[in-house]
Amino acid sequence: MEEKKKTLLKNIIFTALYAIFTLIIVLHHETWADEAQVWQLVRHLNVFELFKHLVNEGHPSFFYLLMMPFAKLHLPIMFMQIFCWLCMTASVFIFLQFSPFGKFAKFAIVTSAGFLYFFPVIARSYSILPLLVFLLAILYPKAKKHPFVYASLIFILANTHIIMLVFCGFLTLDFLYENLFKVRKEIDKNTLKKYLTAFGIMCIGLLAVVAQLHGTTSSNVVIKIDTSSLIVSIVKVLSQFFINSVDNQWPEYNTIMFPLLNVPAILLSALIYVIMFILLLLKDKKLFVITFFSILFQLVVYVVGYNHWVFVNRIFCAHIILIFAFWLLMNKENISSKVKTTINICLSLFFIFMFMNGVKYSVLDIKYNYSSAIETAKYIEKNIDPENSILITDNDPHVMGLVYYFDGKRDIYSVAHRYYIKYVIWDEKLFYILSKLGWAEYTRLEIEKNADFKNKKIYAIIPAFDTYKMEVTELKDYKLIFQSQPAIVKYEGFRVYEYTGKNK
Repeated sequence: MEEKKKTLLKNIIFTALYAIFTLIIVLHHETWADEAQVWQLVRHLNVFELFKHLVNEGHPSFFYLLMMPFAKLHLPIMFMQIFCWLCMTASVFIFLQFSPFGKFAKFAIVTSAGFLYFFPVIARSYSILPLLVFLLAILYPKAKKHPFVYASLIFILANTHIIMLVFCGFLTLDFLYENLFKVRKEIDKNTLKKYLTAFGIMCIGLLAVVAQLHGTTSSNVVIKIDTSSLIVSIVKVLSQFFINSVDNQWPEYNTIMFPLLNVPAILLSALIYVIMFILLLLKDKKLFVITFFSILFQLVVYVVGYNHWVFVNRIFCAHIILIFAFWLLMNKENISSKVKTTINICLSLFFIFMFMNGVKYSVLDIKYNYSSAIETAKYIEKNIDPENSILITDNDPHVMGLVYYFDGKRDIYSVAHRYYIKYVIWDEKLFYILSKLGWAEYTRLEIEKNADFKNKKIYAIIPAFDTYKMEVTELKDYKLIFQSQPAIVKYEGFRVYEYTGKNK
């Protein structure tokens, strides 16, 4: 008993240190486009409109519905950030207290990039996945005793993120086999009814995801099934899967860009990953099948539908499934101490390579702007008269942070959609990007046709520091009046230009 109390106290202390460290970063973190998009959607849409729009987002509804009441109360987006941070803090405590891994393996996992920075700081639906998966790991051997709790967790997990769909599907089939098919002759009618009801809850959860997101690849221009360059996509996704865990390459400014010292760590982590799957195959074929195909599904989604960038959050969604599998394997009675030691060594080495990636981002987020939206919003509010001006942009997705920080006091007019932006609609019009000469011609035509543009000062807002794709330092009939500090994340710095042509 004394030993249990000491372990509990140690886990509480370590969780508290984790919570303090990550909270400091959360409080420094500037809201960026993807976070703002979630908050703007649930603020401006009702439940029916949200469900209609979700096919365009490519995400199921649970996280949005969770945030909606608080956004409707006009709470700041910090609520969502704190909520995600709390979920990760709870995840860490549950993991430390209840997982069967050794001390160093636990330390390596909790201090890896996903747990140290990307899950607790970046406020997205990804942040609640570890909590749900770890609770499932605890309840898995108790599913017979608590079928409705277990079924509800699978329902929620499936409806939190599409990339967990196959994982939830396999757990549903596993529940059917273990608790209904395998023992069908031994259970009474009441128990059978109870288990069938739980199975039905899981199936409804899976079907709900399909119903909500059917048609996403035709609705969302970014998420497209494309097999024309399949080999290139596979190489791109697999390389990013291992490279970005060790040293994420998304930021463009003030960062460590793939130092050669990381090459051995990346190659070794890939080797250990393969070894862990071989270990699963040898020791538990069912767990191997669940894990392999659940992670394969995630990779296929990226390869054929969304291979622009495999963010660390997404990579760690695969890693928590691997943790789940070894959690269950370590708890099996027939697993030898030698195998347990091997698992602990593999997990420790695999995740410790990701420690510096989390530290790097933590330091960067405190020292620099994650997004320069708040800095740009403050400049505009101070220097541009809202009554005598109009703000325009040709890049709806990357100004969402500005839209949030304006809080309805200013509007940004979408060049592509020809309306004032409240949230992003991911359609083909998003590819309507103006050239340096195109800004002048577009503005002239709008002044002729749109009353909002007449007799007002016109300002163009352009996400900056992506100059390798489009050079926007000088625009015809526009002058640069503001350039924000470079942001950590690409496209989240901004330039503001004032129109110098005729506007009558």
